[in-house]
Amino acid sequence: MSILEMPVPSDVLTEIVEGTIFAQPERHRALLRDIRDYLRGLEPDETAEGAARALRFSRLIGGEARRALVIEFLDQYDTATTAREILEHMESI
Repeated sequence: MSILEMPVPSDVLTEIVEGTIFAQPERHRALLRDIRDYLRGLEPDETAEGAARALRFSRLIGGEARRALVIEFLDQYDTATTAREILEHMESI
């Protein structure tokens, strides 16, 4: 997927957390940081689908609500989008 076609990570997260406690700026930033750290810990070619699936069965991100939001974030991307591609887009903005 071209970086131009990819959803903007912070916009995706903003939409997902709307109406939750994670919409508060400091919590939003912390959640975005958690997502970035999680993606950095994966193999670069891990897909968004694989990353979401792995997170459903692990406790790598603490807190059920927090983990659910990260999974929802990953589900917004094409299933074949890689961790590397999402990270590159996160860091280019």
